[in-house]
Formats: sequence, C-alpha cells, structure tokens
Amino acid sequence: MHVALAVAVMTPLVGALLTGLIALFRKTRVPEPLVVRIAGVSTVMSLIASLVVLLRFLGVFGAPVRGEIEYGAWLKIGDFLLPAVFLLDGVSVSISVFAASLTVLIVLFSRTYIHKEPGFTRFFALLGIFATGIQLVALAGTMEILLAGWELLGISSALLIGFFHERPEPVRSSIRAFATYRLSDAGLLIAIVYTFEVLETARFSALAAAASLAPTTTTAIALLFILSAMGKSAQLPFSGWLPRAMEGPTPSSALFYGAVSIHAGLFLLLRVYPILEVSMVARTVGVVIGLSTAVYAALVARVHTDAKGTLAHATLAQVGLILAEICMGWTTFALVHMITHAFLRLGQHLKAPNTIHDIHRLGHSHHHPSWLERRAPGFAAWLYSGAISRFRLDDRVDAAVAPFLALARLLDRIDQGWRNATSLDRDPIEASAIKRLAP
Repeated sequence: MHVALAVAVMTPLVGALLTGLIALFRKTRVPEPLVVRIAGVSTVMSLIASLVVLLRFLGVFGAPVRGEIEYGAWLKIGDFLLPAVFLLDGVSVSISVFAASLTVLIVLFSRTYIHKEPGFTRFFALLGIFATGIQLVALAGTMEILLAGWELLGISSALLIGFFHERPEPVRSSIRAFATYRLSDAGLLIAIVYTFEVLETARFSALAAAASLAPTTTTAIALLFILSAMGKSAQLPFSGWLPRAMEGPTPSSALFYGAVSIHAGLFLLLRVYPILEVSMVARTVGVVIGLSTAVYAALVARVHTDAKGTLAHATLAQVGLILAEICMGWTTFALVHMITHAFLRLGQHLKAPNTIHDIHRLGHSHHHPSWLERRAPGFAAWLYSGAISRFRLDDRVDAAVAPFLALARLLDRIDQGWRNATSLDRDPIEASAIKRLAP
C-alpha cells in the first residue's frame, strides 16, 4: 500500500520534471510524441496505482486497508515535526481514482487538440503538476500535505489560464485568478495554524475533538475554511475569475474548471466537516453563500452569449448548490452530486467546439417569451440587463479592493524613496553618478 500510494501521487510530478529537463537541455523543440508518451505513462501509472489503492481499501486483496498510512516525518525541527501521513477513507479514495481517470482522459484528448501549439510541452508539464496536486489534496492525512497539493493546483491553474500569453487578456485573467487564490490560501493557512494551536495537531483524524472546543473557536476556524473554499470554488463575491479562466485551452478548462479543480474547495469542506458540523453560524453562512451563488450564476448562464462562459456559470450554479448541501449536512449526497456533475461538465466542455459548429450550421432556434416576460416585462428587462452585465460583479470587487491597492502602492513608493535616500547617503560616488545620469 505504501508503494501504491507513492506511485499514485509522485509519478505525474516525476513525468512533469522529466519533460521539463528534456526541454531545458535539448537545443531543438521536444518531439510531441515523446512528450505525450511521458505524460501518458506517468498518468496511467498513477491511475493504476489509485485503482490498486481502491482494491486494497475494499479488501479485494486480503484484509481492507483503511485509516492513516504513515511515512514518518517529512520535516523535523527539534521536538516539532510534520508527519507525512495519507488518509484512506471512502471520500479520499473516490476522489483519487476519479481525478486520475479524468487526467488520463485529458492527456489522450490533448495530444491532438494541442497539436503544434507553441506551448505543447509546457501544457503537459503543467498537467503533471496538477495531477500530483490533486492526489495530494485527495489523499492527505494532514492539513500541511493538503496545503502543498492546494498550492500545486493554484500554480498550475494560473499558468494554464495564461497559456496563450502572447495575448494580454489571458495574462490579466491569470493574474486575477492567482490573486483570488492568494486570498483564499491565506484563509486556509490561518485556519491550519489556528487548528494546530488549539488541537496541537493538524491531522484530519483529530478533528473529531472539535466538539470539545469553545464555540467561538470552532466558528472562527470553520469560517476560515469556508473562505478558502469560496476562493477556490469561485463562490460570491469571488466568482469573477471563473469565466475569465476560460481563456485557457479547452482541455485544461474542462479538467480544472469543469471537473476537478473547481470542486477542490468543496472537497476541503467535506474533509474538515467535523469542525463545520459543530458551528451552526458557519454552516448558515455557507448555505447563504452557496444559494446566492447558484441564483446569480443561473441568471447569468441563461443570457451569456459565449459557450465556455455559459458552461462556467452553469458549473458555478451547481457548485453553489453542492456547497449548500454540504453545509446542510448532506455530505454523501454532496459527494455523489460533485462526482456526477464533474463528469457531465467535462463532457460538455470537451464537445463545446463541435456544438458551436453544429449550431452555426443548423441555425438558431427562435426565442419564446418566458412566463416572467409575459407577466412582468419591466422586471424581466431589468433582470436581463443585470444578468448580461453579470451584475457588474467585477467592478464592485475592484472598487472594494481599490483603497487597499492604493495604500500598497503608496507604501511601495515610500519604501523605494527611503531605500534610494539611504543608498545615496551611504555611497557618495554612486550618488554623484546617478545625478550625472539623471535627465
């Protein structure tokens, strides 16, 4: 079991590193068949290892292997250590096999879809990083290991959004998504530290003791975890980055924002549900945010004119419902909903180009007025105009963040001025040279 878990987690990352090293030391472009072969072998090995873990978990080969799998300590400083632990239960094993299967499918699909793109090698290397990240998130037995996988997901996601970096819009979208990830990651990091302080461990198996903590403590930790999930799963008010993420290649959009990565925040809440369960305040906040996001996304999806944008908001509506289901305590139903929804969106994203082609060839269907348009045309027009502008969500978020950005820029200018003045005082020769060169 130890070997199977290590292979499931590490082989995609090894494949990505091998691809990067070949590209680094090879003077000419790496042949596409070699890149695909490395990515295919590494992801298939990860899938086979995940299936072996599943069979051992079910007890097909001998007694069932469940619970924590120890690998010792991956960091030790004095008496403080961070254990390397994987946790096998129904949720982790299901997500591991599910993510590995979809990654293999995307590798097979992308070998022709990304054919002759300038970033062909880079795409498959980032896909390998993503595959290791999601396996770490799924199988982590401690919050520190989950955080490592969480960061790999964020980095690969942001870089794939900006995959076509020769155009300015993908780069801007990538930066916006990465900035949102940073905020949610801060919430996750604070929640991990807070949990460690009150429980003296960050193992998920220890979260059952959360019921003995003070209500204010559990509520604070639960709200921080909800903040992390909101950013990663694009819940209001952080929903603006998801349609922008469609600037990336279709295969990565399907895998990340239709199937796996967009559900990572929900998986986090399933994993820390013992803390969420004892905080009615946090669960109520989660239900309100989830349902609000679902209504907002459903309205926008109905009037969106872009196929991938429509799919993004349709995905967002279902993710909001799943968040509400988790916070209402329907964890098993939420897990089933999450996996089936991921398969549906993956297929829709991959066939979106063909669907657009068919619609252009067959023509558009005529619009029939809805019940709301017939009964309240003025309200329907207002709702339509709001939905088509996405209720100016990005503008409102930018306005809220603007004072903090202005303060950051002011502090940066003050810091630069102080450093320049200090350096000039210390080195008169350099000061005179700068004065001569200044316009």
